[in-house]
Amino acid sequence: DGHLANVFVYVKEGLSGDFPVPSTQVVLDQKGCRYEPHVVGIMAGQDLTIRNSDGLLHNINTESSANRSFNISQPRSMESNRSFRSMEIMIPVKCDVHGWMTSYIGVVDHPYFAVTGTDGRYTIPNLPPGEYVIEAWHEVLGTQTFPVTVGAQETGDASFTFTEGVANADVPLAEPLVLAHATAGH
Repeated sequence: DGHLANVFVYVKEGLSGDFPVPSTQVVLDQKGCRYEPHVVGIMAGQDLTIRNSDGLLHNINTESSANRSFNISQPRSMESNRSFRSMEIMIPVKCDVHGWMTSYIGVVDHPYFAVTGTDGRYTIPNLPPGEYVIEAWHEVLGTQTFPVTVGAQETGDASFTFTEGVANADVPLAEPLVLAHATAGH
């Protein structure tokens, strides 16, 4: 129906200042031999709990370029905790035991990010008034950027359109592309 889930959307430009790191943990669960959620966002310095809910052997192998990669085994139902020091869009995660298990972690240095739901929608709450560049990242369809202005007591709108035509193209991470078709918006 033209909806695109698992798009990581974040403020790429326009923010200034330091933002407090949330004390809440972000959870990446291995459940039914799948990573849930498939795409997750986290602030640099925030705790990530990686859970094995399956009770069978999994491992978590990150392929980071800006942060320290890790490859840890979880032979049974258990949890491991990690965090990332630097912003990085995106960190691929895989399970070497089950080759189809993949996930992606978006690490930002502010709280203004979201992941689109199955309806293709997202919300970035409490964004201060200002002019921003929003970026949308998809694991197959690449990235898009969009300028948005948010006024005092207003909301902004940044809608993205991706085409299936680029699905098989070689698209590098974090390179802006201009695309058109299935939408993710709000």
